[in-house]
This record gives sequence, C-alpha cells and structure tokens, in this order.
Amino acid sequence: MKILLNILVAIFATSTLWSQEGPPEGGFTTFHVKAEDPYEYIDYLKENPQFLAAGGGDVSGYCMTVSGHDYPGEMFIWNGFASLEDMMANATTYNPYAAPTALKNMRKIKYTSFWKTLTPFELTPGFERVTRVSIKPENVVAFLQSTEVLEAAMKAAGEDFQLAVFAPIGGGPEGNTLMVRGFAKDGKSMGAMFDKGYAGASWSQAFVAMQSLVDSFERDSIEECEILYTAE
Repeated sequence: MKILLNILVAIFATSTLWSQEGPPEGGFTTFHVKAEDPYEYIDYLKENPQFLAAGGGDVSGYCMTVSGHDYPGEMFIWNGFASLEDMMANATTYNPYAAPTALKNMRKIKYTSFWKTLTPFELTPGFERVTRVSIKPENVVAFLQSTEVLEAAMKAAGEDFQLAVFAPIGGGPEGNTLMVRGFAKDGKSMGAMFDKGYAGASWSQAFVAMQSLVDSFERDSIEECEILYTAE
C-alpha cells in the first residue's frame, strides 16, 4: 500500500510534467467475468444494449482475453466516463445480481475495477497488448514520458499504433501496478509490428528505454476489444 501511495503522490505532484496538457480527464470501470461462451455473451449484449446503458458510461464495450488467460472465458465489460466524479457516482447504478436469468447464466462475476487514464489516447479498441507493470515511484513520470516517446517514434515509422497508461483506483492486491495498453487495428497489424521490433525497427531503442524503467512485469496478455454502446 505504501508503494501505491508514493506513486499517487508522484502523479499528483508532477502531473503536468510528462505531457503539455497533463493527464486526460475521465476514467474507466471494468466488470470482469468468466463467460461460458464469450461470443454468445457478446452477441447477447449487442442485442440488448440496455444492459450496457445501465452502467452509466458515455461509451461501453468489451475486451476478451486472447492470450495470457488467468482462466477460460476471461473477459470484461468496460465503461468510459468523462470524469471520475461521474464514474464514482455511477458505481452502483447497475446491479449485476439483478440481471435476467439468461444473462446471469452466461457468466460468473469475478470483480470490478476503477481506472484513471494517465496518458492521452484516442478510443479505438482493437487488438491490444496489455501489461501490468510495477514502477518505482521516482520513475513514474519518466515512464509515462517514455510511452509517449515510443508511440511518437512508431507513428513516425508509419505504424498505426497507440499506447495508453492507466492507474488503478481501489485496485485490490494489484493496486501498486500500472496498466499499459498497446493498441493495434487487428492481430495481423500487431503481429507485423512484433516482427519489425524483433528485426530491429527504428523505434526499437525507444521500446528498450521504456522497458528499462519497469521494475517488474506482473501480468502480460493480448485482448480483443470493441465498442458496443455509445450514449446519445
């Protein structure tokens, strides 16, 4: 817990140093489940958007784990909010235990998480590399800066790629880690970038510099994500 508090202090004290505009507003909630059949569960939500609207977010979607599962059928529903105030106010708007039997039978509830967005990005879900990393508090700002440097180097090389970093709020046992998401359009695009990276792409050194600031990697997975609902 002391590590997390030190990280938060570092973020609050230097929030405008790693980006000219500082961290973007807003955050996300994630509702993690074990789905009996993730594809059936996703199709059901597409056909019944009222259950997504009940989460209160401005935009909602899913992420399904493709590689690096903690359990079979691993996935989550996410809700994006314009402010943390809205996110927290809507925390109990949707009661998942009151869902219809058809929906409850499709999944087993695991847990819910809150996330603060730390670096700017365009919400374009796709094929995503997701890592949970532990960063020394004194290196947090440098790490956030390094993700922006890497993203800029990859875009300069013609890659359609984004990086985004999120801090947990009420993150439970893994609350002292940051979540890093790398966004590609699809699996083919992600795989091609890995091929180039292993072959010594021009942005490889920026990637190594970012990795050097990581104290430890706590989790590594690949997820397929999509927007399912946008509030009017």
